Amino acid sequence: MAEKKTNETKSVLSLDLGTAVRKLLKFIGGRVGKLTGGKVVTVDIDGTAIRLLEIKGGMVKKWATASFESDNGEGEAGTDEKTLGMMVKQLMASNGIKARNVVAGISGLYSVSRVLPESNLPPAPTTQEAVLEMAKEIMPLPGDKIYLSWQTMASNGREPLVLTVGVPRHVMDNEVRALKAVGINPQIVELKAMALTRAVNREQALILNIEPSTYDIVIVVNGVPEIMRTIAWKQNGFTTEKAVDAVEHVAANLETTVEFHNSHHLETPVETTTPIFITGQMSTDITLVEKLQARLDYPVEPLAPPLGFPAYLPVSQYAVNIGLALRKTASSENSGQGRPLPLEINLLPDTYRPWRPTGKQLYSLATIVMALALLFPLFQITSEATARTASLQSKFNVINVKLEQMKLEIQRREPLQKAIGEYQTIVDMGGYFTGDLVTIRSQAKRLGVNVGSILHQGNNIDVSCQADNYIIFRQYLTALEESGRFATPIPPPEGYPYTSGGIIKVQPKAGE
Repeated sequence: MAEKKTNETKSVLSLDLGTAVRKLLKFIGGRVGKLTGGKVVTVDIDGTAIRLLEIKGGMVKKWATASFESDNGEGEAGTDEKTLGMMVKQLMASNGIKARNVVAGISGLYSVSRVLPESNLPPAPTTQEAVLEMAKEIMPLPGDKIYLSWQTMASNGREPLVLTVGVPRHVMDNEVRALKAVGINPQIVELKAMALTRAVNREQALILNIEPSTYDIVIVVNGVPEIMRTIAWKQNGFTTEKAVDAVEHVAANLETTVEFHNSHHLETPVETTTPIFITGQMSTDITLVEKLQARLDYPVEPLAPPLGFPAYLPVSQYAVNIGLALRKTASSENSGQGRPLPLEINLLPDTYRPWRPTGKQLYSLATIVMALALLFPLFQITSEATARTASLQSKFNVINVKLEQMKLEIQRREPLQKAIGEYQTIVDMGGYFTGDLVTIRSQAKRLGVNVGSILHQGNNIDVSCQADNYIIFRQYLTALEESGRFATPIPPPEGYPYTSGGIIKVQPKAGE
């Protein structure tokens, strides 16, 4: 089983060096991209169409689509890899879209996803091992047939959730190899359902992404795609004659999916007030949308993604592309209304990723560079310092003799200075010392604490006392602190809070 894990949400202080370096580079890259108006090109390959979208400076600049005949009727892009790659390349060239690196969406057909609270994972030394153990039980395909990815997400103060996605190898390999065959490098590959979740950008939502050969059902709860389901049907399933049957088919599957979710999430059910967003190629069919709106109990809302785009762009058709682009153009550290959701899983297998240095390697390289940078000027300084050493040595010898003489004089004066200081402390305390004794003894008498001795140590007073039990002893220590005569907090003796006696060291407040 091929597996990989995205960065877990952690505090900065708890990050290991490699993760911290990656987050820093990602942050710097994002800032530089915004300043330079970085370009992002996304590719959405459906079973019957290819859609491209180019965003620059947070604004949609170009888009294009091309349809093709699929060799199979199960919603997959059945065209061979070379032909599929050439179609993408030609579509880019004919529309003036130039890019070597792209963000690609992949169909969720035959994929499996699960969202579980972290506490529901089986016991294991690490989260990764727990996820792998869980995958063996929930993934319908054997481990050598899927690519497994997972991500731990914080959930607004609630328990962290673990999102796990398994994609069939043949589905992933077909799309990635098709793009690489024509010189296009998919830096990020993401499920279409996840991109749709980001494009919709709602805490609670239902999404129907309807294409001629497949449709996606996504249930978003608290900003997380709890259910991502892709269903295949016959190509061109929506025709005027079969519109009613098609609408009933989609609506029935949506209702079944919602009922399944609600039966397993009694605390967060999907309410009838939850908005539903209809996207995909068939979303421009006004008759279809009207029939679905009449059939469903959920209010249909138009897609309004958080980026700039021309008014004539059919945003619902390019919803997947927009969601993919938002991953690169907006910060994924924030979530909620008006902000992108924290979905960061990159499904691209390590096999297809270019080599990148690990955090440890980056740290070692940085250490070597810094060492060389420091050693070079030090080498220059050393030659100059050597020439001055002889003259400075003679001056040092003279100064050293005088210094030794001064040390002897200071040592002779130290006992006298110490005695004067202690005497001055006692004088400064004056009658307040008597008041301190009165407070110590009165509080002890009130609580029934036996005071054995009171020893004055300059600025400190040591009180040796014994109570009947540790509760009275604690009350006595508290009473001394609340008397206002001593600096607080008063350090308790060894064994506190369950000791009933000992030596309490108190210190009169400054100026008293």
